[in-house]
Amino acid sequence: MNTFLRLLKIIFEFSEPEDFKTFVKYIFRYVFVQIVLAPLYPYAINKLKKIDRSYNLKELIDFTQKFLFGVIKTLQVKYELFELIKLLDKKKPRYILEIGTAFGGTLFLFTRIATDDAQIISIDLPGGNFGGGYIFTRKKLYNEFAINNQSIHLIRKNSHKLETKEKIMEILAGNKLDFLFIDADHTYKGVKRDFELYSPLVKKGGIIVLHDIVKSKIKGNEVNIFWDEIKSKYDTIEIVENKKQNWAGIGIITLLY
Repeated sequence: MNTFLRLLKIIFEFSEPEDFKTFVKYIFRYVFVQIVLAPLYPYAINKLKKIDRSYNLKELIDFTQKFLFGVIKTLQVKYELFELIKLLDKKKPRYILEIGTAFGGTLFLFTRIATDDAQIISIDLPGGNFGGGYIFTRKKLYNEFAINNQSIHLIRKNSHKLETKEKIMEILAGNKLDFLFIDADHTYKGVKRDFELYSPLVKKGGIIVLHDIVKSKIKGNEVNIFWDEIKSKYDTIEIVENKKQNWAGIGIITLLY
């Protein structure tokens, strides 16, 4: 019932026809991927295990876009995602935190560029306004992304809660993050809260990535406001395919201290 009421609230918030079309498309994909395709998850798991490090980065990204009607589809601009994955592949992060799991596409890609013994944590809020949260039955699918001696920790909680941060710190056991990916609550307050809570967990020389830094027409997407506020304070790179695309864009911070 709470999820149904949330969806109704979002519907009435859309003021432009194009925004509403985007919303309808997303809901259709959400239902299709998480419910209609659910009986095919065992097949998907078997196939995913065969997609190893022998595949190049472009092949891996193409796979997430096209495999099984988008069962683990990424929600990024392809060029921007490729540039990010290329950078991460050079760094080979061991400790990774992703805030916002959605359909699991980026989580899958991170396992393929991380170290063999990586600890990869992904937080997602069931019923959240951005991404909607994955249904419980997808946990097995996401856990099977791990290769070699990697560990995946799926936290289905609110990233803004201190108890969630405490859980992350417990998993890290004193280690610092090599890579923090923030792609969850896109409101100004939401992205700021995630940044302030989890950026202190990133090591010197580690990187923090914010998704959706380009100004968007979608109501509630305010990552660009926060990004513009902080980018001059850090060593940053922006990956944007087209300044007029009205969505996405990746902001990268390298922590020098």
